[in-house]
Amino acid sequence: MNMSASSRQERAFVAYLGLGPGRSLAELAAVLRTDPSRAGLRRPPSLRTLEDWSVRYRWQERIAGIDRQAREEAEREHLEWVEQHRERLRQEGLLLQGRGIEWLKNKQTDEVSAHEAIRAIDTGFKLEALALGEATQRIAVEDDDDRLQRLSDEELEFLIRHARQAQSGGAQRKGEEEPR
Repeated sequence: MNMSASSRQERAFVAYLGLGPGRSLAELAAVLRTDPSRAGLRRPPSLRTLEDWSVRYRWQERIAGIDRQAREEAEREHLEWVEQHRERLRQEGLLLQGRGIEWLKNKQTDEVSAHEAIRAIDTGFKLEALALGEATQRIAVEDDDDRLQRLSDEELEFLIRHARQAQSGGAQRKGEEEPR
């Protein structure tokens, strides 16, 4: 069976590509001299033949195209991962908000404290904002954070009303201002 030159060059190209980023035609020639069957060849082409094939069949351009395609695919996969990660954050934020609102609505004295419920809602808002790409403060809430402990009853009531409105999608009613 007589293999055509284009078929031989294509097999040599595949072997050349397989050498990786540090590839060279001299290295390919040495590899094929040692084992021409590695490229599916019966006899190895000379270095001069490999150089001719490389120019004639534009091996460098083909490799550049393959590399560009691989980078574009990797970038698409990364962007998809980022999008999925943001959606997970948004869903977790919404879940925390809902859970905190439910805790406040159905609160019994021996259950979760209002401060813990509000902390869940606040953290949920921050996670959702982060997922949407909005500027946020640091999300971690430390156990010794006493800012919620210092809220007045009026401020707590405002936060509860605001959380309930957010859950129902309603806007703040006229006349209701944020406590100072």
